[in-house]
Amino acid sequence: MRIFAVSDLHADFRENRRLLDTISAVEHRGDTLIVAGDVATSIPIVTETLGFLRTRFREVFFVPGNHELWARADDGDSVQKFRAVLDACEAVGVRTRPARAGGAWVVPLFSWYHASFDVRDEAVVEELEGWTDYHICRWPQGVERVDRFFLAMNEPHLRAYDAPVVSFSHFVPRPDLVPRVEYLRFKGLARVAGSEELEAQVRRLGSAVHVYGHTHIEEDRVIDGVRYVQNYLRAPAPGAPPTPLVKQVWPDEARTRAI
Repeated sequence: MRIFAVSDLHADFRENRRLLDTISAVEHRGDTLIVAGDVATSIPIVTETLGFLRTRFREVFFVPGNHELWARADDGDSVQKFRAVLDACEAVGVRTRPARAGGAWVVPLFSWYHASFDVRDEAVVEELEGWTDYHICRWPQGVERVDRFFLAMNEPHLRAYDAPVVSFSHFVPRPDLVPRVEYLRFKGLARVAGSEELEAQVRRLGSAVHVYGHTHIEEDRVIDGVRYVQNYLRAPAPGAPPTPLVKQVWPDEARTRAI
């Protein structure tokens, strides 16, 4: 069984939802798809989009991103909405817990970000004044470190598995996966990109591959033995040849050939 990955579908936008309709109805019937967060803000759109992907793939795995946790007045707080999103996933047969996928285990890791991720202390704080999460995510009393609140949910799944592990999160596990500020359009990114404690969980799992999203910066490289992949949903650039919307991450054929 092959495992493919994509993130940041943002299916609230019609052009993005139309892109998904171009995924073959037959090519991936025996494959697994990892969706690394940010499908939509609206739970009905999340449900419809993931349900559609279930018609294209044998299995679909998902973790919520920050957009799923934007909480309007009728959503309750962001933790309540998080749990409602997980319930919606279960209703359409989308996995949010570890499961075997052919010759590998797929392990979802819930996550959030923390300002300490800006290890170079170079983020331009003024650019974060309009950061939507700060204004529309609402956390219940007692949740002081949001990243640790979600990471604690992963603890029961941080164990030895009897096959290679493909883990995934929405947020970034390593600061060196975020470019230096001079190369970024959004220069506050490092403070809202990820959590180094997430990387510690990736290492405890012994992941062969870790998939993530959030930054909309394409990535595929090996660092200290782990292949890190970000493949965010995007249309081909004008004039560029068409490329698959979903990226194969397992079996890891490029690394197998190299060995």
